[in-house]
Amino acid sequence: MIFLILVISPIILCGCWNYKEIDQLAIVSGIAIDKDIVTNKYILTTGVVITQSQGVSSIISSQLYTSEGDSVFSAVRNAIEKTGLRLFWSDAKLVIISESIAKEGIIPALDWTNRSNFVRPDMWLLIAKGNSAADILENKVKLNEVTSFHLDDTMNSWKILSKFPGSMVWSFIDGLSSSGKSQVVATVKNEQNADIISPLIEGSAIFKADKLVGYLNGDETLYMLLAQNKIKQGLIVLKNVSGSTTNITLEINDNRTKLTPLYNNGEVSMIIDIYPVVSIHEIQGTTDFMTEENIKIVQDETEKNIKSKVQDLINKFQKDYNSDVLGFQDTFEKEKPKVSENLKKNGIDIFTNLKTIVNVHVQIKGSNKTLKPIIIGK
Repeated sequence: MIFLILVISPIILCGCWNYKEIDQLAIVSGIAIDKDIVTNKYILTTGVVITQSQGVSSIISSQLYTSEGDSVFSAVRNAIEKTGLRLFWSDAKLVIISESIAKEGIIPALDWTNRSNFVRPDMWLLIAKGNSAADILENKVKLNEVTSFHLDDTMNSWKILSKFPGSMVWSFIDGLSSSGKSQVVATVKNEQNADIISPLIEGSAIFKADKLVGYLNGDETLYMLLAQNKIKQGLIVLKNVSGSTTNITLEINDNRTKLTPLYNNGEVSMIIDIYPVVSIHEIQGTTDFMTEENIKIVQDETEKNIKSKVQDLINKFQKDYNSDVLGFQDTFEKEKPKVSENLKKNGIDIFTNLKTIVNVHVQIKGSNKTLKPIIIGK
């Protein structure tokens, strides 16, 4: 009898403390946060999933609701007046923040998403570049497709594309706690193709503390991820290799980046060693670049290309943005704590005074299924 009670009890007693019938909830797919420059109120655009029956199948689409409030949470509550239902956040994929909010400081707009028990901390975080955040959600990607789900699919491909960072709400907030280290967030903008306007995720928004200070394009983002040791895959196109008319496309298959802080005679410096493993995926020409001699040429030009692009990025971070995206100061504090402490006491900023040395060690592994270029018969 005791055994029977133990088996049955969980079935009888189990439940969810905030359980609601599904038809009493509005399922949120994503949100956009803007701000009215006149009233200073937050404008919340909420995408709600709509399911419609069509014969034996169902079509999923979304409907947008706009609400305002003196805070983000008050705008969330005011949305219930529009939807008529309580918002269900567990399926929300992303939050898009307007450029103007990001420039004045993003934390007030993000606090509710970080604090609420109902919101997932692993939502994607994006900055709307050149558009309002609402403009991004208002565009239809395809017929009956939910824009937030489309953007979620794109963000899930960040490790393959390497044209934008995989920025999430939790990782952005967690990164702010690192001393001196700055954060990057994926950017999204509306782009017109023929008669269709659709959202495009590409590039990075650069932050200093919680304020937006600048942008990187997609190509620059790839080299940033390479220097951060965060790249998984990506493409590098070498143009006019060895003075020829041939362009070669390399795919990054693996990478390891090592930072080595140095302090000598009162001078701080950082050695950045980058070890990418690549394969040749396209040769736009008839020259055979797979010979031992020409492979060395491709290797040398790839190393020069990466070194130049990474050094240009470092200069931009130091001189234009004063934003330590690559975490140089954090590395110094962890590996040379006494030096860091003494420099701070003397009012010396490590990041802006840091000299950098970039070393690139490329390894080329093969060329997919063929080693030869396409030959034109004479």
